[in-house]
Amino acid sequence: MYYFSYFRVIISHYNQFKTAPMKKSIKLLFLIVITTFQFSCSNDDNDDSSLNPKSVTTCDLGDFSPTGVKVCLNGADYALPNETITFAAEYNARVALFTWTIESGSMEIINIEESATGSTSKSIATIRFNSDFNGNAVFKVKAKDSRGSGEVTHAIELEETN
Repeated sequence: MYYFSYFRVIISHYNQFKTAPMKKSIKLLFLIVITTFQFSCSNDDNDDSSLNPKSVTTCDLGDFSPTGVKVCLNGADYALPNETITFAAEYNARVALFTWTIESGSMEIINIEESATGSTSKSIATIRFNSDFNGNAVFKVKAKDSRGSGEVTHAIELEETN
């Protein structure tokens, strides 16, 4: 329905341009450019295919008591030097404060995104493993709300390459 109306508008504008050849060409070109931009955007733009295949953006809390405290962490157990991987943590509270901490290893947190849906909060951390990364890395994520807190520690080893 939207596309039909859109093309009807383009055709009506095109019919208005029949008088002056130069103006007609410029305006027609302008309409073609606008139409191209209109249809070049799609939902595929949100597909983050640049993510490392080891990256995750969800975590399964499983069954939990609404009055209890539960946090989960999901992500790779192995990494390579100069690799960037995302890790996901969730907490069973709509409003929670997440704290990501590097305990050991040559890596750095370069971005953290947080969101909330339903009765859970989510935090996604992007971690870059430095060029001198040699394994033995540990980081921790802590989630806290008014009921309490929970934390998970995650170890990452050097991935062996052939």
